[in-house]
Amino acid sequence: MKFMIEKRDLLAITSMVYRAASNKNTIPVLSGLLLESDPDTGLTMTATDMEIGIRASTDKIEVMEKGSVLVNAHYFFDFVRLLPESQIFIELNQESAQLDIKYGRSSGFINTYRDYEYPALPLKKIKPCFSISQEVLKEALKKTVFAAAGTHFRQVFTGVLFDLGEGGKLNVVASDTHRLARYSCNINPDAPEPLSFIIPTRTANEILRLLDDSPEEINIGLSNNNVSFYRKNFLLLSRLIEGQYPNYEQVIPRSFSYKVKLDTQVLADTLERARVIPSDDKLKIQYTRFKFEENEVEVNSYSEIMGEITEVIELKDPVEGEGELNISFNTNYFFDVVKMLEGEAKELLINLSSILGPAMIVNPQKDNYLYVLVPLRTSN
Repeated sequence: MKFMIEKRDLLAITSMVYRAASNKNTIPVLSGLLLESDPDTGLTMTATDMEIGIRASTDKIEVMEKGSVLVNAHYFFDFVRLLPESQIFIELNQESAQLDIKYGRSSGFINTYRDYEYPALPLKKIKPCFSISQEVLKEALKKTVFAAAGTHFRQVFTGVLFDLGEGGKLNVVASDTHRLARYSCNINPDAPEPLSFIIPTRTANEILRLLDDSPEEINIGLSNNNVSFYRKNFLLLSRLIEGQYPNYEQVIPRSFSYKVKLDTQVLADTLERARVIPSDDKLKIQYTRFKFEENEVEVNSYSEIMGEITEVIELKDPVEGEGELNISFNTNYFFDVVKMLEGEAKELLINLSSILGPAMIVNPQKDNYLYVLVPLRTSN
């Protein structure tokens, strides 16, 4: 193997791929990054920890000698990241089993692994399913993945559901059972038969990191218990989460007793101040109490040890509903959705049914996204 490449091009492809490598020492080759150079295909990099795999390639390279090599992914990335902006010359020294790296008048080397032990990604059985705009998929994941559980005894709640229905309607859903986020969009009406699958949150976050803000489509395919997201010169393969996702439509409330519009920026600032108050010693959760009245909302966060914040938000439009309503929510769960919608919605519509009934938060200017939040039982 022998090739030359600009540092910026080498760093671009390395940063896309290296995070899929394992950072554990149990199986050394899984911490590796496979580099393959070829005059016809350019430079291809692959990394996998058997749960997720990423492959990317670039033709911005001059290949003098075809070959392949396996190096430690995280070390190689750190090395490349800190190189000066210049042309990089890379050559495999077969005798010493080292990858020589030269930049200007300086040089270094990285020890290599045995690449014949490296597992191949199962790409041959991928069945194309549908395509979706990168910018749409990015928005869908951004607005849902944060609602998934970090850990849960039902593993399906630690992932993001893709639920493709009739006519190409796609729902992307995440829930930890205390809250639920659903993003809806329409893809190609020639989409295949209805299907659903659950991807791990790690996969969702990696896809988010790698997607472009462009209408260019990315393809999604399935094979056995794997899902693949791929476009030209890039592929991410991931294990799926097994199990049946509950009927999320039953969780979404259909009727409400109270409806109130709140200024998104004002609400975000209020909740951010409320987050300063530490969690209640009994409930062990940071919570904020809302008192909805006809023309105002009183927001209260209290800690017996630390203090109390009470703010009043005056409403432009009166609350739709009769009487006063006192209800408490997890402060961080409420703040998450308000902060996420802050850039796109001047106002949020909060739909409420009762003191213990789930609330539904939406952007009144769009109907493709909703966030359901279960209130808390509190002593205050």
